[in-house]
Formats: sequence, C-alpha cells, structure tokens
Amino acid sequence: MVRLNEHQRRLWALAWPAITGNISQTLLNLVDMIMVGHLGALAIAAVGLGGQVSWFMMPIMAAVATGTLALVARFIGAKDRENAALVLEQSLYLAFLLGIPVMLFGWLFGADILRIMGAKPDVVDLGYDYIKVVFAFYPVRFVGFTAYSALRGAGDTKTPMKLGILMNIINAVLDYLLIYGKLGFPRLGAVGAAWASGIGITTSMLIVLYLLWRGKLVLPFRPSWSFHPEMAKRILRIGLPTMVERGLFSFYNFLYMSIVTRFGTIALAAHQVGLRVESIAYMPAFGFNVAASALVGQSLGEGKPEKAERFVYEALKMVGLFMGVMALILVLFPRYLVMPFIDPADPHYTEILHLASIYLIIVGISEVPLGWLFVLSGALRGAGDTKTPMYITAVGKLLFRIIPAYLLGFGFTIGSIHFEGLGVIAAWIAMSLETFTTAALFWWAFKRGKWKHVKV
Repeated sequence: MVRLNEHQRRLWALAWPAITGNISQTLLNLVDMIMVGHLGALAIAAVGLGGQVSWFMMPIMAAVATGTLALVARFIGAKDRENAALVLEQSLYLAFLLGIPVMLFGWLFGADILRIMGAKPDVVDLGYDYIKVVFAFYPVRFVGFTAYSALRGAGDTKTPMKLGILMNIINAVLDYLLIYGKLGFPRLGAVGAAWASGIGITTSMLIVLYLLWRGKLVLPFRPSWSFHPEMAKRILRIGLPTMVERGLFSFYNFLYMSIVTRFGTIALAAHQVGLRVESIAYMPAFGFNVAASALVGQSLGEGKPEKAERFVYEALKMVGLFMGVMALILVLFPRYLVMPFIDPADPHYTEILHLASIYLIIVGISEVPLGWLFVLSGALRGAGDTKTPMYITAVGKLLFRIIPAYLLGFGFTIGSIHFEGLGVIAAWIAMSLETFTTAALFWWAFKRGKWKHVKV
C-alpha cells in the first residue's frame, strides 16, 4: 500500500473531488458526443464547433473566478473569514453582470463567428441553433462557476463535485429525452443537448446558492445587496490578466480551429471526437491544478512560501504518475477509445476512425508535460501571479502552435524548395509541440520564485 506524506495527503484530499467532478462532466460530454454522433457527421461538426464558440467566452468568466479563488485562499490562510465571505458576495454579483453581455453576444454574432471559422452553410445553420440555446444560460453558468471557485479556494472541493455530478445526471437524462424525443418530449436533435446542459447548470446553481445562503457550506453567503468597489477592484486586478490570457487562448484557439476546419468536415469531426476522448485523460491534471491553486494561496496567506513550494513539487510528482498512465492508454488503444463515438453506418466511419486514432497517439505523447503545465499554472494563479501565465500564453501558442500548424498543414515554398502540407495531422503535431514548450516556460517562471512575493 502506498503511503502518502502530509503534503501529498492534503493535495489528494483536494484533488480527488475535483478529478471526480470533472470526470463526471467529461463523461457527460462524451455521452453528448455519442448521442449526437448517431445523428451523423454534420451534427458532430456543428455541436463541436458551436461548443468551441461557446468556449471562447470563458475568459470573462475566468477573470472573476481566478481572482475569487486567489483572494478566498489568501483570506482563509490568514484566518480572515469575514473578508473571504465578502469576496464571495462581490464575485457573484460581478459574475452575473458580466454574463449578460456574453449572452447577447452569442445571440447576435454566433452565426457570423461560425462563418468566419470557415464552417459550411449547413454546419452554420445547425451550429447557430445550438449556440443560441447555450448562450442563453451564460449568466447562470458564470454565477455557478464563480461560487465553485470560491469554495475551492476555501478548501471545499467536495461540494462542487457533488453538485457537478447531480448536474450531469440531469443533463444525461434530458439528453436522451430531448435529442431523440423520448417519453413524449419533443425531438430537438443536436439542439436538445444544449437545452439539457442549460437546465442541468441552472439546477446546480440554484442549489449551491441555497446552501451558501443557509450557511451549510464552508463559506456563508450573507447578501448585503451592496457593491463594494474596493473588493471588486481587488478581484478584477488579479483576474483581468487571466481574462486577457484566456482571451488570447480563445483567440488562438479560434485561429487553430479555423485551420482545422479548412481541412474539411471529416477532419473536423475526427478532431472533435479525439478531443472529447482526450478530455477524460487530462482530468487528473485539472484536479491537481485546483489543489495546487488553493494550497499555494492558503500557504502564502499563512506567510509560508516554502510550504507552498513543497506542495507544488509534490503535485508535480503525483500528476506525472497519473498522466503517464493516461498517456499509455491513449497511445496503445486509440481505435478502441474512438469507436464508441462514431456511428458505424456513417459513410465516413473508416476515415473518421483512422484520423481520430492518429490524433490520440499524437496528443498522448504530450500528456505528462500537459499535467505539469496544469500544476505550475495553477500554482502561479493561486499565488495571485496571473500576469506570467498571460505572457507565456501570448508567446507560446502563437509561435509553437498556430504558425507551425498553418505552415506544416498547408505547406510552404522558400525559393526553389517546396514543402507539401501534411494536412490536419500537422495541426495536431503542432499542438503537442506547444504543450512541451509551454510547460518548460512555466517551469522556468516557477523556479524564478517571483510568485512568492505577489501582493493581492
């Protein structure tokens, strides 16, 4: 039996609920893809691309959530529960207000974004129907996500896990009923997946607010119904660099997906299937990201930077082990992992299966550095150092993902030398290249140690 030291036990106590909750969410995403996949390649491409557009809005949500987690962790470490509760209240107000313009943006410009990304007219039509429903729930999504971030900063990762599982059960049941029109429900096809997700998100958000209001959780929600500008500024001062970083990430992902989309619907479908399968593999990394963020913030709140550093080293060891196992599974069994997500009756079954399997092999090679990247970036953000991740993202994704994906994918000519493009496979190779280089940059930033002296 493996014996864990004190630091490892605390890391694992916070990491496993986050891992479990996100595995639950990822399994739901996989169920979504399986159910939508039986509607054909068009539905896969439309929902996948619509989901990417939705993800582009996450930077705004991340701005509040990151500032919330860092401040709550510091206040909890310093035994200042009153200010921790104040952070929670102000964060919820900010989250809801910021969610409204995001909702309107999706309604007004969703179809245009799909066209800019190079989607075919049939993908645009179905994708926009999906987007309109998803974006309607964004104010609710922002509030729930922020509440979960506050709880994680306070060291409670179990409540988000439990409510996430409940949300996913509701989502899965409604997926079946609304996608296929079972038990008297309308048959909504791919759009049914969006409604199922929104109803599940709303239910979990209402429950967490009720529990906070009744004082049942580690943080109380005592609404004063007043705005505290100074606390809001502190939240946003930490969070705004994260918003810029995630905005750059989303913009670069937009460019990247535009490159993938231009290789055709089959390549796009294979990418979406591979991405959904891979998403289960990096759930351990997400769990240790949350644990490192919370424990680094709390340790700095206690005035013990050496303790924070020890937590990060232990997290790197643990996540490396988990991600190493995941990497072996992706590399050795790609076809078996992909097969459940493609309808054998699809005329493009063989092509999608082949390409998606290649995707998993390529990304599998970079799973361990991906785990280290998650831990190191989480540690910096938990310390309140959100500028360094912003700089690394700005440089790393452009130089090591976007430019290589374009040049190697479509080919280029230099003088008399012509390189024939490798197609979508080149885009996947570039993605793995960027993972290795970005992980190295985060390690360099962590070793410099400036994060130990950040004032929040």
